Amino acid sequence: MRKLLFIAFLMTAFLHSAEAQGTDWKYYGEGTLQKSENVMSYYDAGSIEHLSGGHVKAWTKCISRSKVESTINYEAVTKRAERKIEAGYVAPYVLSNPKSQPDYDINMRTTVWEEAANEDVIKPKLKVLYELNCKAKKIRNLSVISYKNDGGTDTRSEPDKWISIGPGSNSETLYKMLCKQRDKIK
Repeated sequence: MRKLLFIAFLMTAFLHSAEAQGTDWKYYGEGTLQKSENVMSYYDAGSIEHLSGGHVKAWTKCISRSKVESTINYEAVTKRAERKIEAGYVAPYVLSNPKSQPDYDINMRTTVWEEAANEDVIKPKLKVLYELNCKAKKIRNLSVISYKNDGGTDTRSEPDKWISIGPGSNSETLYKMLCKQRDKIK
């Protein structure tokens, strides 16, 4: 039990230090957690690890949509997004839903959401380390950290069983972004 608590502590400390060093969160979808809380989902572009056999690992986080929406009003957030767009940035989410010409408004909105997610004032509701089997189009959780309202955490580090990636799901969007566009997204 002590060993498990120590591992949970180390994982939490590592994640908080990575957050403080500046991660690059990329938007990939929205959903609803328990208690009908709307969240936005992001993956950390710096955590992507390409493994043998066509497997990919990456950390993701879910944060409250209302917190993101309130943070996009920060002038620094919108300015950073504007600078990225002016420099030619196209959000991976926009690239994963290709059109002949990326829609400027969708790209701007998505980029602002990504910049808001990079603000350390927004605390996550959930972080998950996913592994994707790109060849078999399957996904599994390797580690899950749930953040409680009282500041505590629940941590699970037992890998789940592989499940098929369903069409139209956030997992499919993540698959498109991490498996199909691996050379385009940096």
